[in-house]
Amino acid sequence: MNIKDKILGKRISGIFNALNILLGLFCIIYYSINANRVNEFNKAVDFYLVLAIMCCGIYVFADYVIADIFNLIAVVFITLSIGKMIVNSINTFADALNGISMFGSSGVIGYIIVTAVVMVIMLVLEIVSCFLSREKKNAMKVVVSEK
Repeated sequence: MNIKDKILGKRISGIFNALNILLGLFCIIYYSINANRVNEFNKAVDFYLVLAIMCCGIYVFADYVIADIFNLIAVVFITLSIGKMIVNSINTFADALNGISMFGSSGVIGYIIVTAVVMVIMLVLEIVSCFLSREKKNAMKVVVSEK
């Protein structure tokens, strides 16, 4: 079974996690390039995103019941990544909202908003995914024994 069949055989929860893997890779690349360009890069943001992507991958590709917990753990890592990025760029927000350059920010707020919006989309998909089942339910068979 190849990766495409494995992902498409999942229910919507597995598809959300596969989508989060792609969105997470986009965020890592986009944030790393743009934050390095303006000297505001924080490796913890990428570290938490990598951990979230790993959790999503385990959830999608592992066929064990215990893998369901990785869906919830990914929510924690995405939240940590969003928080770390916002805290790291608070001076840019302060300068942009006040229209001044007082806190030594780069003045570039566009990449922060794009990255934050994509990460919030990831977070919403992951939270919704926590309430959905990963595999199709097997019909329960009722066995009546006669004595």
